[in-house]
Amino acid sequence: MQELTPEDCDRRMEYGELMLGCYDDWSKLFENILWSDEAVFHIGGFVNPHNCHYWAAHDPEVTVEKTQNRPKVTVWCGRTATSFIGPYLLRDTMNAERCLQMMEDYAWPIVSGWENINELVFMHDGAPPHFALSVCAWLDQKFLERWLGRRGTHEWPARSPDLTTCDFFL
Repeated sequence: MQELTPEDCDRRMEYGELMLGCYDDWSKLFENILWSDEAVFHIGGFVNPHNCHYWAAHDPEVTVEKTQNRPKVTVWCGRTATSFIGPYLLRDTMNAERCLQMMEDYAWPIVSGWENINELVFMHDGAPPHFALSVCAWLDQKFLERWLGRRGTHEWPARSPDLTTCDFFL
C-alpha cells in the first residue's frame, strides 16, 4: 500500500469540505451520485487482493505469489441510493478503449433513461482507464460538470483510503 503523505491528507480534507459544502447547497447530492467500480475475478479460486488494504505502522513483509495470465472476468457495476446498474462482464482487463465502449454501449443507454439524469453525478476511482483523455472527454460531454474522478471536475483524492459503496457491495 502506498503511504499517505501530509499533502494527501490535506487534499482529502479539502475534498471532504468541498463535498459537505455541495451537500449544504443541495441536500440530494449523495442520493444522486452514481458510484461505480470494477472487480476482477480469477477462475480457479485465485483472489486478486489489489483492492484489499492492509494498514500497518511498518511493512508486514507479506508476499503473495500468483500465476500470470489466469483466466479471469472483470465485473463492473454502479449504484446510487435507489438504483443499480450492472453487472457488466468483461472477459479481459479494463483499459481506456474498453472502458469507453462499456460506458457508451452499456451504461449510458441505461442511465440516460433515469428520471434524475440531469442531476446524476458520475463517480469512478483513479484507475488508469478511467482518466484516459477519451474517457474524460466523453464524461465531460455526457455529465458536463457532474463527474468525480481523477482529472475530473471534482477530483477524487489520489491514494484515498476512503471506500465507496461499491467497495462494500462488490
